[in-house]
Amino acid sequence: MREAIGLSPHRPTAKSVVHSPPEAKPRVSVSVLVVASLVVTAATAVLWRSSLLPLTLSGRATATMEEGRLVERDDFSERRFALPVKDSEESEMDYVGDLYRIWIKRSGDRAWATLGREDLGTFRVDVDLRLASQEAFEEGYGGLVVRYQNEESFYLFVIDGEGQYQIELVEKGVWRTLRPWNQTAAPSEGRQNVLSAADDGSELRFYVNGVQVDEVADPRLPAGDIGLVVGARSRGQAQGLFDWVALYEIAVEE
Repeated sequence: MREAIGLSPHRPTAKSVVHSPPEAKPRVSVSVLVVASLVVTAATAVLWRSSLLPLTLSGRATATMEEGRLVERDDFSERRFALPVKDSEESEMDYVGDLYRIWIKRSGDRAWATLGREDLGTFRVDVDLRLASQEAFEEGYGGLVVRYQNEESFYLFVIDGEGQYQIELVEKGVWRTLRPWNQTAAPSEGRQNVLSAADDGSELRFYVNGVQVDEVADPRLPAGDIGLVVGARSRGQAQGLFDWVALYEIAVEE
């Protein structure tokens, strides 16, 4: 079954946190460091004054995610989460072997499946997502839904096949783009990546392959459920294959 959709016949050992080997760094003179620091400071000041986005960033370059206590993990072989299996004109959700699939059949649509975990406290969710590479699906995207209240209120963190990510807030049916499509500098595995979202109660932090790419401070929505999402842009369809999902309890940062 896995071979029929382009995967290896056996599941590789999945890791909850992805680490990349550090690259060798050349020595840099003090003068160069001073100039670089001034440039960064100036650029930060410009962005601060512009205030174009309702998003607060800390500027931290987090190499790896915080440690956490594993609460629950599902590799979809025993199906620990009650994810929906359904088919409609717009989308299809089902299991393909030991993968969970969301297939968007109509351009411009999206669909999500919630995990049914609303009382997690401070947590991090990791998910292994593979976006289908066939021509009909090449403009698709997928990722995570967090602080899900209902179909009209939640946060959305998604990535496409080119390594671009987006963050959106849906509040009482009104969609707001908090971060437009933006190229991530995190190490990418092409169309297969591990996406993570951490919620410590006061901010949401988003990761690609273990590297923090963005955050939302003082989220407007209260704590809620978590979900897996796949969507199609204005052309073509989309198909996302989820290999596993894991939930961790994390400590509150001081």
